[in-house]
Order: sequence, then C-alpha cells, then structure tokens
Amino acid sequence: VVPTYALEHKVFVKDALKRWTDAKLYTSPGQFSFPLRSAPDELVWGRPVDCVLQGSDDFTISTNDQQPSWTNEIQYETLAAGTFDIGGIPTTLYETAFFHKKSKTLIVTDSVAQISLEPPPLSHVENLLLVSKRSTSDALPEDTSETRRIGWEKTALLISYFFPEHEEPDPDKVGVVTWTEGWHDNFQQLAGRLCVPPVVRTLLYAQNPGEVRHWVDRVASRWEFERIVPAHWEAPITAGPTDFKRAFRFLEDDAIDAFPENDLKRGLRPIADVALKTLGRKG
Repeated sequence: VVPTYALEHKVFVKDALKRWTDAKLYTSPGQFSFPLRSAPDELVWGRPVDCVLQGSDDFTISTNDQQPSWTNEIQYETLAAGTFDIGGIPTTLYETAFFHKKSKTLIVTDSVAQISLEPPPLSHVENLLLVSKRSTSDALPEDTSETRRIGWEKTALLISYFFPEHEEPDPDKVGVVTWTEGWHDNFQQLAGRLCVPPVVRTLLYAQNPGEVRHWVDRVASRWEFERIVPAHWEAPITAGPTDFKRAFRFLEDDAIDAFPENDLKRGLRPIADVALKTLGRKG
C-alpha cells in the first residue's frame, strides 16, 4: 500500500513488489513522478496499480467502483490534503488513513505525530552529539544522557521547522551557526503531545481546512480506535477519536495549539506563502 505522495513513503515499493511477486499494489490517488510526469506504472512501480484508494471503502459514500478485498479487516478514508505547483502543474496531495478493526488501531502517514520527550533507543548517537553542540565550531561533546537529550531536542526542531528560531548565524564567525537560549522552551511546546506536524499544518491543511475537517470528523466518528501508529516519530501512541479530533482544533482557530511564530516565519511561512501565491496566479 502506498498511502501518500511523498517519495520516502514509496521509494521501496518497486523492490518490494519484486520480492513479493504475488502482492497486489494499492495507492492513494494523485501519485506522480518527477520530472517525467507521465511515466507509466511499469516504470514507476514495475507493474500496474491494482486499485486506487479513492475516498472511502464505505459503500454508502464511496465513488470507487473497485474496492480492495481486505476492507472487511482494514477500512480506509482518503483526504485530499492540499495542492502545490510541482513542475508547473497544480498537483493535489492525498493521504489515506487506515483502521485495523481487530487491533483497534488507526494507521496514518503524516497527518498526526507525537515527538517523544526523550531520545529513542535507536537514535544514532554520533548524530545527536553533533547536533547537541552550542556552536558548529565547537568540538564534539562527551557522550552523556544530557548531551543526547539536547541533540534530540534540537534535531526535532530542525526537522519540524527547517530553520528554527534559535539556530542563528554567528555574527563573528563566517559559516558558523550557534544555538541561542530559548530552544528548549520551543521544543517543549512541540513535543510530548499528539499534534499535526508543523509542515503538514502550515503547508497543506491551511489550504482547505473545511475538507480536512470533514475527513477528521469521518475518521473520529466512524472508528473506535484505541491507538495510533503514524509513519513518523513515536509509535504506537495510546489515543482515541477524542484525542485525534483535539489535535485538529486549530482548524477552527489557528491560535489554538499554535507553534512558536518565530520558529515558523523563517522557513515554513515563506514556503507556504510562495506556494499559495503561485497557485493563485495559475487559478
């Protein structure tokens, strides 16, 4: 199953289908290749797609004539998340969420996540130590639980915001970056809770909050899940429909559960503004 558009979630599909030759291929809508947009399925996946997961498996609302054989065990709801100009073509990005009935598990890709407060056991220690440094010109610190934690917190900020607030060019050293005070507080606002990741919230869901809200309501009202397994960060997460809906309260008021504005404004906000302006001109 290819649940979304992003390369990191589908790069292994072709090799997997070579390994499991009897497997069927299901994808979310809107799959595309780049720069060759019209590449045939045989080139992209190595074989034709068996079924596109349009809309929902719920026959009362679905427009999908063909449904997977496994919907008696695993149900799905697909969201049209947002539209970007990719290679000069407005491209809608989709994500399909799944509900495994027997285990009462909601399976998502990017829509929600929870960043752990402590570094995961499988973290690459040298990378954590490298990022933990106050300045990129500093020597690699000693490996301690504290330096690992610092490296983890800064890594989470870098991944979530691209250019976080407290990562600053050193005014006295060309090419050197220094972390200023305040980054830990910003990490605390980001981690330890179920939330829509900043990239997804800012770049995708801000475009059509009504469509997102409808999808959230469908997921939360249709399925009585007890845990969530996202593709990123911590998993599994003990959470139910109420927790899931709470993570999307910002759809009603963007000030709710807001991320630090200075973390957003240097990376995600400019990207979102450019993307929306480009689409507006084409529209």
